[in-house]
Amino acid sequence: MSLDENQAKRFLILRWVARIWSLPAVFIAVNELLFPDGYSIIEETWLAIATVVLMVLSAIGLLVAWWNERVGGWVSISLMVVFFITYWLDAAEFFPGWSVMLIFVALPAILFLVFDYFNQKYYLV
Repeated sequence: MSLDENQAKRFLILRWVARIWSLPAVFIAVNELLFPDGYSIIEETWLAIATVVLMVLSAIGLLVAWWNERVGGWVSISLMVVFFITYWLDAAEFFPGWSVMLIFVALPAILFLVFDYFNQKYYLV
């Protein structure tokens, strides 16, 4: 099945929306890694450090999605789920910023996966 030029452009716009939407998550994750809160790292448990690392890796998954949408999207979503579980194990509560994580990490990852699905189906790029 083939698409006309207008429909193909819409799917490419979907790809760029996902790419642009993923940039804030990458910036926030790198900022959290390079400039942590005023808490001492020595007082942190390994689970607390693991949550920050998983958040950063989930954002890096979005960068991988710029190269390969399927791999980056699944890596980002799966690491985000592991992040939520690790945070819950460490803090014994659900992550308070879950909506921000869903908006800035899960949504672009899902958009990358949707674009990859249509790309496989219609050979867009």
